[in-house]
Amino acid sequence: MNASDPRSATTKHLRETAAARVENTSLRSVAREIGMSPTGLKKFLQGTAPYSPTLRRLRSWYVQYAAVQTGNVGLEDAYAALNVLVHDLPPDPRRDTAGCLLECVGRGYDQSGKARPAWMQDLQQRFAGTDQPE
Repeated sequence: MNASDPRSATTKHLRETAAARVENTSLRSVAREIGMSPTGLKKFLQGTAPYSPTLRRLRSWYVQYAAVQTGNVGLEDAYAALNVLVHDLPPDPRRDTAGCLLECVGRGYDQSGKARPAWMQDLQQRFAGTDQPE
């Protein structure tokens, strides 16, 4: 995977977030939150590439425990949340479904009178491509 691959950036962000959470709590408690073994989490934090099921658990954990804690949704937060919803779809339906979800969220912002977040356009571009996470 190269540095421009959105999957590597997401994995890097998940790793950084998990490491920060471990630093503030403990390896065992974060592993329990994620649903993985402390040894598996330690290896992930040391740079081991996660298997697909582990990556799905990490994304779910991130959305439930980590992203919400800051109260501010950024690009990687929104990307992780969207991936949790569409991860098990084949590439074409994944792209179409992500686009529909993003458009619905955009309409919600429009109806509220708030400006659409900058990450919406970035995510639409990411999901318009064919290189999406498994």
